[in-house]
Amino acid sequence: MNPLFQIQPPSIDSSRSRLCVEISSQGLSYTIMSNEIVLALTIYNFNDRPTDQQAAEQIEQIITHQPFLQQNFESVKIVYSYPSSVLLPQDLFYSTDHKAMLELVYGNCSNYTIKSDFMQQLSIHNIYCVPDVINQVITRSFTNAKHKHHFSLLPDLVSGQGNYLYCIFSPGQIKTMLKKEGKLQAVQLFSFITPDDAAYHLLNLCQSFEVNVTNCELLLSGMITENSALYKELFKYFNQIAFDGLSDQFQYPKEINNYPSHYFSHLFSVAACV
Repeated sequence: MNPLFQIQPPSIDSSRSRLCVEISSQGLSYTIMSNEIVLALTIYNFNDRPTDQQAAEQIEQIITHQPFLQQNFESVKIVYSYPSSVLLPQDLFYSTDHKAMLELVYGNCSNYTIKSDFMQQLSIHNIYCVPDVINQVITRSFTNAKHKHHFSLLPDLVSGQGNYLYCIFSPGQIKTMLKKEGKLQAVQLFSFITPDDAAYHLLNLCQSFEVNVTNCELLLSGMITENSALYKELFKYFNQIAFDGLSDQFQYPKEINNYPSHYFSHLFSVAACV
């Protein structure tokens, strides 16, 4: 299985490096950093639309054929980006059936491992689930890793007291986070086929939380370009659009400069948060 994108040096001192692996229904990516220097970035897309079992087999194949991933790192962080996630206030966390709540929203969770993150700054818990077969591969391959959900980290990526709709685009999907007057309103994942679909989801999200699109900054990252039909469709409705940039916190390999910085900005922003 060949990577979609890859930057790797000939060798890495893993004992002084941090590995961050992000896993979704679409693929796997990882970054390796030492202090504030980015050493490696690799992105894989799964073949076709695999079942959970097929995705687990592809993940195991990636780990087996990537010697870097088999080394002993200073720390390993796993970030899951599966859509089944519910935010729960602190006072309801211990009195709520987490499995029943997830099933109420997303359907049967019988073949999933249920996990939770405490989002301390907001005093809320993120309850989420990961396919059992995926969880088994990851825990077997990275025995000392710490696990987080992507939605638990998104609120830390955008600061300010205004209205912000932060979007991460990947083929056919958008991860979104809406903040109204600086306060978190929603984190969701949407699937789309056409640019019209994508625009509808974003407009509907704003309308649901009474956020005026003319007074909301749309911050874009991931696989979207300014000359695309997708961008042009969004520009019809949002007059404040900006592309996310690479964090000044890190030093990057020169190869990254060959691509728009917003393609990878979310990966490094997430790695900085875990």
